[in-house]
Order: sequence, then C-alpha cells, then structure tokens
Amino acid sequence: MFDTNNYPINYPQHGFHVCHGCGSMAPHHAQKNLSDNGWTFDLNNFGYYGGFTDSPEHESERVRLCHDCVLKFVETFPLLGMFIGSGCHSMYGPNEKPCCKYAWKLDSIENNHITWIATEDGQSWTML
Repeated sequence: MFDTNNYPINYPQHGFHVCHGCGSMAPHHAQKNLSDNGWTFDLNNFGYYGGFTDSPEHESERVRLCHDCVLKFVETFPLLGMFIGSGCHSMYGPNEKPCCKYAWKLDSIENNHITWIATEDGQSWTML
C-alpha cells in the first residue's frame, strides 16, 4: 500500500502538501498538518470488516485533498455537497469573487462585522 505519511527526499513539508487527488502542491498555512480549504482524513476511517476496504488494523494513512479536488468530489456526489451547505470554508486573499459556492468571508467596517457567503452559482457574494 502507498504510504501517504512519508514524503520524497527534500520535500517542503512546511508550507505545502502533495494533494493525493491531483498531485499538485496544496498549501497549509493556517494549520501545519491540514491543507488550507481542503480535506485531510484518515483513509482507514472508511474501511471496516466486509467493506470496500478492509483496513481496521492498519497504520493511519493520512490523505490530503486540495480545494479543487474537494470541489470535484462534491460535484461527483451532490448530496454530500448539500450536507456541507454554503459558507463552509473561509476565503483568503483577493476576494472580489468567491473561489466557489462554498466560500464565506468576513468584512469589518469600523466596529461592525459583516459575514458574506457565496451565491449558489459561486459568482458573487450575498450577506448572511
């Protein structure tokens, strides 16, 4: 089995992870071991005796997906996207337009804080 916890020699472990979905470098600036606006999970949590994977006794296998691969996943399984709902992850960087329909952002105008969520099409913001 591929060991998702070991990195190639000279791999930049602080700042990026390899996305196990597409192989791109996924940043992890907010939390050291978790991809920014992505998913990190233990593959063994999906396995059970008689299931698709039978792995209850294996070592932890951490899988990391970048933001774009998570979007592909919820587009493939739309009911999961409905469970997640809008406004599930924060938006960093330039925010003229949301990165996707699941984004949210916080604006501060003087002492007032306004929370915005992306519209259903992910093209603009609406006030929460």
